[in-house]
Amino acid sequence: MIRHLGENRWLVLDTLAIVTGLVGGLVAVIFRRLAESVGHLFFGPVLSALPGGDARLVLLPVLGGLLVGFVILRFAPEVGGEGIPALMEALHNKGGRIRARTGLALLLASAVTIGSGGSAGRDSPIAQIGSSFGSLLGQRLRLTVADVQILAISGFVAGLAGTFNAPLGSAIFGMEVIMRRFRMVDAVPILLSAVIGAATASSFLGTNPAFTPPETDLALAELWLCFVLGLVFGGFSLLWAGLVSGFERLFEQLPLKEGLKPGLGGLVAGAAGLYFFGYGIMGVGYDGVDRIFGLVSVSGADGADLRPLLLFLIALAAAKALATASTLGSGGAGGSIGPTLYVGSALGAAMGLIFGDLFPAAGGHAPTYALLGAGALLAGSAGAPLTCVVMISEMTADYSLLPSLMIACATSYGIATIGLKGSTIYTLNLLRRGVSLEAGEAVLERVLVRDAMVRDVVAVAPEMTIRMVRDRIVEENIRGFPVVDDGELVGIVTFDDVRKVPEEMQDEITVEDQAVKDVIVAYPDENMKQVMDRLYKNNIGRLPVVDRENPKKLLGIVTRTDAISAYERAAAR
Repeated sequence: MIRHLGENRWLVLDTLAIVTGLVGGLVAVIFRRLAESVGHLFFGPVLSALPGGDARLVLLPVLGGLLVGFVILRFAPEVGGEGIPALMEALHNKGGRIRARTGLALLLASAVTIGSGGSAGRDSPIAQIGSSFGSLLGQRLRLTVADVQILAISGFVAGLAGTFNAPLGSAIFGMEVIMRRFRMVDAVPILLSAVIGAATASSFLGTNPAFTPPETDLALAELWLCFVLGLVFGGFSLLWAGLVSGFERLFEQLPLKEGLKPGLGGLVAGAAGLYFFGYGIMGVGYDGVDRIFGLVSVSGADGADLRPLLLFLIALAAAKALATASTLGSGGAGGSIGPTLYVGSALGAAMGLIFGDLFPAAGGHAPTYALLGAGALLAGSAGAPLTCVVMISEMTADYSLLPSLMIACATSYGIATIGLKGSTIYTLNLLRRGVSLEAGEAVLERVLVRDAMVRDVVAVAPEMTIRMVRDRIVEENIRGFPVVDDGELVGIVTFDDVRKVPEEMQDEITVEDQAVKDVIVAYPDENMKQVMDRLYKNNIGRLPVVDRENPKKLLGIVTRTDAISAYERAAAR
């Protein structure tokens, strides 16, 4: 479709991005309401029906996990765990193609995981559902791979922006972390989608910031402490990424049916949440972050011993980290951005208490260091320093911390990058499974057409009627046929060509009358990357493969499906 628009291509793509942004924002609203409803169900009627005292709270995420396990096995295995790695793989190695059912399955599975008390963020599911819509829209309109990818990213950032009310930070996250590149030509539709997503969600959910810390203010002399915090949080980022990856590997190796594993993960999360009930260990945890702000905002005012509070903050961080790693590692559906911010804020508040005890000038600034810790942990573990600088500012509606955030996030990112060797919390397990995000195009370049094409070609003759071709389409379940006359390729006829002929004329009009004569072809010595580009550039689904020396000699046929299958086979080697 868009290929015919010439110079108007980007205008149309921007329009589609706006539509995607609107849907992404609505998804944020729908998911929030659904998760809240599921939460009221589990913590209301379901909890009341369970036997026992307070300990029965532990059973809620177990029941939710078992239900999620059923959804994953029955409908979409790819929705289990932190979904951003699967999204990145689809964008980089599969042309941005995401199954339609993925979004619906993710909507249900994530709402149940979070609503039942599993420790996960709503950020990733909402963003993934938006991405699924963008991808589906691009596929339905038969856009190029690059345009499908842009719309998928647009949907992602729209959902993320609707979740955090942080359009600029979300757009940067999409380009910095998911696309892993910045191109100004791509930025416009992505930014538009993010703004529309945030505006749409805010019109229903309000414009209140995600976090409401006390007044933040750091003296210029404290900037060196931000550097120290960044160094420490670079190490924390390594531990956090390793914990999430390690639990995923642990649950993979457990001799337990896949559908039961989310229930076991829910048991761990429930136990941690019961011990620290009311502090946001279960569920998303944003209320817990605000409680942390409240705890440390009055600390030290009366000269009280800070060690109990310090140990409590560390325990909160450990409990949230353990609950999240078990929830996501076992296959529970949800995101890690929200939990990362929680763990970072608890550890940052703890460091703020230490700074205030050691350096009187830093006293009373623990809430500010909590915010810096949240940004630094996400920057280091996700490889997103620019994102975190902007997103934390947007989420708190406070831009006074920009210099401090820059120092803390950049330092944490630098240390984590060295320690993780360029990997992130999202790519560690992809690499463990042998998936490289840079490998998609390279893999296709290694596969020749002769190795991927179908040699046993079903062809039609020019004299056949359109009705006969229509019957052949139904019989063979093939949407297009080369037209061969006396052993020579003379054209191609597709389902679209057939359906243009009125029913009453299908016995009169022949293939010769309706077939496309100017056939776009492929050659056996070409690679599949060249074929994929040609298919999408010309908005077609198949190419006859012919001899270079004799272009009329039909050797086979290659389709988009053949290209994907060839990639999957080559990538598995």
